[in-house]
Amino acid sequence: MTQRAPDWMDRIDAERRALARDLHDDLGQILSALRMSARTLSQALGDDPRETLADDVVVLAEAALARVRAVSHGLHPPALASHGLPAALQGLADGVPRGEVDVRFDADVALPRALPGAEIAAYRIAQEALANALRHAGARCVRLDLFRQDDVLVLSIADDGRGHDLAAAPGFGRTAMRERAALARLRFDETSSPSGTRIVLQLPLDAASG
Repeated sequence: MTQRAPDWMDRIDAERRALARDLHDDLGQILSALRMSARTLSQALGDDPRETLADDVVVLAEAALARVRAVSHGLHPPALASHGLPAALQGLADGVPRGEVDVRFDADVALPRALPGAEIAAYRIAQEALANALRHAGARCVRLDLFRQDDVLVLSIADDGRGHDLAAAPGFGRTAMRERAALARLRFDETSSPSGTRIVLQLPLDAASG
């Protein structure tokens, strides 16, 4: 049986959510106001040479705002917090440009929630596994499947890439995946061959969700 993630993992997840919300709501609003003010100033200056400086502020504010949003979403994806792991994984699959790789996500209907720490760990592992499949394995097809099996959720990530030697020293990505799984106390199984790689995670259910 998969063990429950420790309480400190739940506290870390709550802190990540709060930090992501603060970045998005507070700093994001300040940068949005700065961008709007700089645009207004640029329009008011008209042909004044200083108008170029105001335009530069607009560009920098937009770049900073985009970065803040990326960091905020990285700390805790909004879809994960509001709609759960299936929606977040669907968004991950949909984010791959069409035509590059066939990425598909399937899930059982009406799945219960896993523990918060387990969900964020599984999402991060899926991100890394998908990145490895696209960048290093030369995969043309990736399948993500989420389903319930007894008292756990099972997430399978499989690709048809060239695989790798599991006995070789792992790179940063593979090490990070295993460390995330260990910290969240998820069961992590990986198989790989010249015809592809498959990672299977087992996530403990949140008793409050049934």
